[in-house]
Amino acid sequence: MKSTLLRLTYLMLAVLLAGTALGQTPTREELENRPEFEIVLIHGLGSNAEVWDDVVPYLKGTFTVRTFELTGHGNTQPVMDPTIETEADRLEQFILDEELDYPTIVGHGLGGMVAMVYAIRHPAAVHRLILMDTAPKQLASDEEKSAVALELANDYDRFVASRFLNMTPDEVVTERIVDTALRTDSATFVSLLMSSFDFDVTGDLYAMSVPMLVIGSELMFPHDTDSRHMLEHYGFGAAKSLSFKRMAGVGHFMMLERPVNLASVLLAFGVTADYQFEH
Repeated sequence: MKSTLLRLTYLMLAVLLAGTALGQTPTREELENRPEFEIVLIHGLGSNAEVWDDVVPYLKGTFTVRTFELTGHGNTQPVMDPTIETEADRLEQFILDEELDYPTIVGHGLGGMVAMVYAIRHPAAVHRLILMDTAPKQLASDEEKSAVALELANDYDRFVASRFLNMTPDEVVTERIVDTALRTDSATFVSLLMSSFDFDVTGDLYAMSVPMLVIGSELMFPHDTDSRHMLEHYGFGAAKSLSFKRMAGVGHFMMLERPVNLASVLLAFGVTADYQFEH
């Protein structure tokens, strides 16, 4: 309560000063209704920021909401040879540019890998870390990596389309995500995918104190009885402050299939420190 009052006091002073310079003074009601919490939403590979559109309205009012778009996706211009690490650099600059102080960061798929790298680099700057169908290490073998590289070289469109065809049981969602993936800059898609093959931050998890929630779809956690074993298998064994929430009957694109349900989970974990989730 005390920290909230202090934050509101500083906020009132800052906005009053800015309002004086502009000749406008905000009302007390406007200041009191300003969201106390901040959240950054990061989409996954082959998606874009619009994937969060059905979730954002439920978060506004509680959070200052920002969506971070990966390079070469949606309306964001590509850069040369992007990697998960360079995207984490971009995320850092984005948070600075948006003047966010202590955000909860939500990452979906590869976006969760970017979020993990940022949180490991800046643990004191992250309020909560929420990972959706994301793992701290890549499980592909060298043979699988070589096979993927060959498929990309032989028929890029077919590989990308096939990758997204079985991610959700919803046909409308499937049509949308395949179309979006095929519109993603191809060089960016390949570069980030290849970067993910070498991703492994399991050795850094034991030292990271940021409260972390893993939200798993039925696609990634097909059985509800062995979640702990699967979390260890995916590389979360050394993680501290780890909570888990399985969303049954939902594919990889939870924000498109169950936006209200997902928003309620983000709100609960992002705001209430003692909210109890599955472990």
